[in-house]
Amino acid sequence: MTNRGRTPAALRHAPHLLLATATFGALLALLVPAHPWLWLPAVTGCGVGAAGALAARRPRFALAMLAGALAAAGWGWGGARLAATTPSALTLPTTVTGTVEVDTPPQATARGVRVRVRADELRGAGGRPLARGARFIAELPARAPVPVEVGMRLRITGRAVAAATARSPGWWRAHLARSAIAARLELTSTTPAGRRGGLIGLRDRLRNFGARAAGRGLSGEPREVVRGMALGGGGGLSEETAQAFRDAGLWHLLAVSGQNITVVTLAVLAVLRAVGLGRRPAATVAGVVLVAYCLACEGGASVARAGIVGGLGVAGELHSRARERWHLLLAGLAVLVLHQPRAIGDPGLQLSFAAVVGIFAVAPPLAVWFAGILPTRVADLAAQAAGATLATAPVVIWHFGRLSLAGLLVNVVAVPLAGPIVVLGLTGIGLSAVLPPLAVVADWCAGIGAWALIAIARLAAAVPGATVELPAWSAAVAVALPVGAPLLARWLWRPVGPSIARSVPRAAAVSCLAAATAIAAAAIPSSPRLSAWPHAAAVTALDVGQGDAILLRSPDGAAALVDTGPPGSPAPVLGALRRMGVRHLDVLAITHDQSDHDGAGPELLAHVDVGAVLAPVGLPALEAAARRRGIPVRRIAAGDTIAVGQWRLVVLWPKAGAPPPEDPNDASLVMRAAAAGIDALLTADAESGVLSRLPLVHVDVLKVSHHGSTDTGLARVLQRIHPTVALISVGAANRYGHPDPSTLATLRAAGLEVQRTDQVGSATVMGTPAGLGVVRERGG
Repeated sequence: MTNRGRTPAALRHAPHLLLATATFGALLALLVPAHPWLWLPAVTGCGVGAAGALAARRPRFALAMLAGALAAAGWGWGGARLAATTPSALTLPTTVTGTVEVDTPPQATARGVRVRVRADELRGAGGRPLARGARFIAELPARAPVPVEVGMRLRITGRAVAAATARSPGWWRAHLARSAIAARLELTSTTPAGRRGGLIGLRDRLRNFGARAAGRGLSGEPREVVRGMALGGGGGLSEETAQAFRDAGLWHLLAVSGQNITVVTLAVLAVLRAVGLGRRPAATVAGVVLVAYCLACEGGASVARAGIVGGLGVAGELHSRARERWHLLLAGLAVLVLHQPRAIGDPGLQLSFAAVVGIFAVAPPLAVWFAGILPTRVADLAAQAAGATLATAPVVIWHFGRLSLAGLLVNVVAVPLAGPIVVLGLTGIGLSAVLPPLAVVADWCAGIGAWALIAIARLAAAVPGATVELPAWSAAVAVALPVGAPLLARWLWRPVGPSIARSVPRAAAVSCLAAATAIAAAAIPSSPRLSAWPHAAAVTALDVGQGDAILLRSPDGAAALVDTGPPGSPAPVLGALRRMGVRHLDVLAITHDQSDHDGAGPELLAHVDVGAVLAPVGLPALEAAARRRGIPVRRIAAGDTIAVGQWRLVVLWPKAGAPPPEDPNDASLVMRAAAAGIDALLTADAESGVLSRLPLVHVDVLKVSHHGSTDTGLARVLQRIHPTVALISVGAANRYGHPDPSTLATLRAAGLEVQRTDQVGSATVMGTPAGLGVVRERGG
């Protein structure tokens, strides 16, 4: 026998090496600026070396030289792409006029409506034209002349301001850079000016139709789940259900993310094969579903990237040889990174590729193990879900600092269930255009699966320790999950002999894996649960014991704290803020000078980044601590307005220059806080004697005055404001007897939902499209 004509073993992976080096070169441009006088000589020198090595029949050296040339070329190309995709620098703020095209569905905010737009014919100050196609975040007036839809052209006037400030979180600035957002537009007028045409216009109409038709035959939360899985997004869910999906590790099924598109597309492929379709026909149908999904979802580079990775996963399923699968995956990564090097920092892209890596590398040995327990087709689905979940765990920990232990197991059941829901949801959208009755039937069937998914999420989230907070460094430790699971499965599962003998390794494998899971869960030190940053404006009564600390969070990352609660070692408010994910406060407002309201102020300033301190009275100790750290201090009074992200705080009391009352509680700062979908009256310790004199209007949330002490005029105040939820900040077994039974009786008689921090821990109320949502730290 002869080896003539056979590829040397060292060269079999040459395509993988060359793609990897080109990708590495493009990423190098993110760290080291690419100068032509550096990368051009490197390309030339390596190219000459590769040609000489080929002439000398030294293929390995030629491959090394070629890899060097591609790395240098990728470096130069990456530098060029970074320059080409960096928005033109604008002199901000500046006035703007002209026309823009709406790229994303509208989202309600406190200021009005927010969308992402592209410049069509836009001019800045002095009539200077802005780059056509430049991307902006636009804040539209609350009362637009007509409803805004994707694809509309709008004639606008307003001004452009910076989309991020020095105090904006790093993830937000990185997101703006990846999305090439040039600025934020604050618009004063908008007038419809037609629609986009061509293929993009066709896609716009498809997306708008899908948004109206998705889940039309359903109602309530099952409809929102079907809509979210068919089109992406879970904004219509109640906050309790949304938090249950997060804690159960299932939120990715509702998100427009690469992980979701990849996993769900492969789940659809597995379902189609399970019902009898051949491999290639099933892959073709799955590919059509993937394209329809991406076209119907919110557009943008992230969805396009996710669609590409999902397509690679489907293509990889058609290739039995692992080498071809990895070549496809590397080729896709190279294309995406060479197009936009900044994309490598996108969590969606990282989750996409991690999920496919898990399906390619982790799922096969798990499928062998699952086949000893489940039917073959179901075992394949479960293995793909488990492989993707294990592989994405390090990425989730690195970016979000938390891991759903429940999700490691629940996804094995939920992802196979997600495939039929997505297929039926998209089928319902298609049928609604031609056969509406059949669309309702498809929606009903999808709704059954959605109801089951909600039940699974709530059940899993209710398990103690379902989600744990982890430091970023533990992401490196979590790499052991996708590496160790298949090795453990192979070691434990060695099917030999008759079926009775095979059952012993199966039982041993199940027992060992269950024990390993329990040991791993116990080994992770228990820590307070970190609340996910809310996707809508939220007001939280923090559990700080016998004191007040009211947190206002905006979905754009802004936050304000009203009062700090009592002092301590450490102060209770510090742990409460950490559990809420707060590292920066745009505003700290102190209502009055009493230790249960401002006692933790100096310590808070020492540990939390604060933008400004506001108060109606002098606070000598706190003001001195603020000035030492360069934090501005401002006096506020009735009539003042403070903007914090989507929140707008209007000061109702006390009046400027008013003489101090006998009771310092009557000088407490009273504010009305308003954002999209939610209003709150923050009363501090001011009771009805003060509140009855103020211009009160309807609010959704009442922060009950003075920890729920006796207040004979409370019923009259409630008749004016008609709140839905009452928050009482109070310490357990306090010596004052707060809250007073008469106050509780008055609140319940008015039909309010009462949330007490001594019973439920920190209590959060959010405004969502489905109404108010309440999340409790300890249940109850």
